[in-house]
Amino acid sequence: MRIYAELVRALRSSGVDTVFGLMGDGNLDHVVTFMADGGRFVPVLHEGGAVSMADGWSRTTGAIGVASVTHGPGFTNTLTALTEAARANSRVLLLTGDTPEGSEHLQRFDLRSATELTGARYVRVTEEGAAGQIAGALEQVRTGPGPVVLDVPVAVGGRELRGPAPVLPERGIDRTVLDEDALDAAVGILASARRPLILAGRGAVLSGAREPLLDLAARVGAPVATSLLGREYFAGDARDLGIAGTLSDPATLDLLLCSDCIVSFGASLNPFTMAEGALASGRGIVQVDLDKDAFGRHVRADAVVHGDAAQVARAMDELLAEAGFEREDWHPGAPVPSTTAPPVVARGTVEAGAAMDELDRLLPPERLLVTDTGRFVYTAWRRLGVAHPMSFVHTLNFASIGLGVATGIGVSTAHPDRLTVVVAGDGGGMMGLGELTTAVRERLPLLIVIVDDGSYGMEHHALRQAGLDTGYARTSWPSFADVARGYGAEAHTVTDLDQLRDVLSQLPAVPPGPVLIDVVVDPEAMVAQ
Repeated sequence: MRIYAELVRALRSSGVDTVFGLMGDGNLDHVVTFMADGGRFVPVLHEGGAVSMADGWSRTTGAIGVASVTHGPGFTNTLTALTEAARANSRVLLLTGDTPEGSEHLQRFDLRSATELTGARYVRVTEEGAAGQIAGALEQVRTGPGPVVLDVPVAVGGRELRGPAPVLPERGIDRTVLDEDALDAAVGILASARRPLILAGRGAVLSGAREPLLDLAARVGAPVATSLLGREYFAGDARDLGIAGTLSDPATLDLLLCSDCIVSFGASLNPFTMAEGALASGRGIVQVDLDKDAFGRHVRADAVVHGDAAQVARAMDELLAEAGFEREDWHPGAPVPSTTAPPVVARGTVEAGAAMDELDRLLPPERLLVTDTGRFVYTAWRRLGVAHPMSFVHTLNFASIGLGVATGIGVSTAHPDRLTVVVAGDGGGMMGLGELTTAVRERLPLLIVIVDDGSYGMEHHALRQAGLDTGYARTSWPSFADVARGYGAEAHTVTDLDQLRDVLSQLPAVPPGPVLIDVVVDPEAMVAQ
């Protein structure tokens, strides 16, 4: 068996049935072998799109997302998307094949150094240790955190495999042995608090901790809230305060600020969740996480517990129950949301918040949601919901515009029985729109909503704040709808809410191919917070 065939065997044995990529001489052998073995190869327009697709696949399934590109420029084209995936701790495996060593090959490049700059890990396969190195790379990406670049050099891939192929272990949720002293310290802080808050992040979601956290909250009389990546996790429960931090409604943030203790499960406690530090001071902080590197990354906690969120929540609840501890609720329930008058918009434009409300009301509730990056996201995050946090992905970890469309294609490929909605600004949307050709070819149920203010929004905001001419940030694009139709997609331009309602009312719950809606908005009415 040749080494590239062993790579394919290991992928298939690990349950990998789909690879996103662009074929070249550095990856041709394993791509062709993968397809011959019954695997699905999704060819893309740009190598960065392949990594974003693998990223979207992984974030919404919890499984490994795989991309394959050639060496040199094929690899360098992935670096922005790979950095985004690394900062999201996404389980992405990027396959490539380096040029022959010592050659003057035009596409020679230092793959290891470039990989390390992105925050991903790098594994280079050698003839002597190929089977173990391939298995080890798969184990690394399974256990995390973050992506792995697996380099099978062209000069190595075609050689015969030496030695038996290792058996890959089955893995479930990592349930550690809890540190009793750390657990006691955390319970002590929680029991001493008069106004505790239970906070859940994506780590709690991956753990399946909803019921254990609600049981713990009921015992200590606490409300519950989430990070952005935990959004809607407690939806429907009377204790739910929604997203904590800068995205909170003002009345809700006031209630959060009344807490004297926050017990966080699987949340990074970044500045957005902690309201730019307002929630990080003047109260006890307990942080529970499976990732030890999360401790102290953003906030210095008074107690930390290394462990699975559901496991730790149950253990804390049991200790409190054994002590006969139970406390009445200190909070009156979620406050009535603040109301403000919608901004006045120019004729021939749609108010962005109202557009998000209509999308939220008229699109299928089981939709998946992907947001690109730009000032529109604050409105989208607040007003366009999902049924479960695993149905939501954002591409803000590296704050690069242009990754949303490709990420959404990966999500839609993983979930062909549900509608995937991508919301992007016009700058990021046009940057990523070429990948719509992939969605058309694959006939994906994808809705792309362009929030089109005819400008680079954050720069428009910065110029306005500085009292400068916002015209410097304005730009002129070809018609999004015309471009999308040229690619073979259904497309619409809407300039009022009735037009948007019309389009959405005719949209199938699972459309037979991609649809684009260009929502024209007023750049002067857009908010950036």
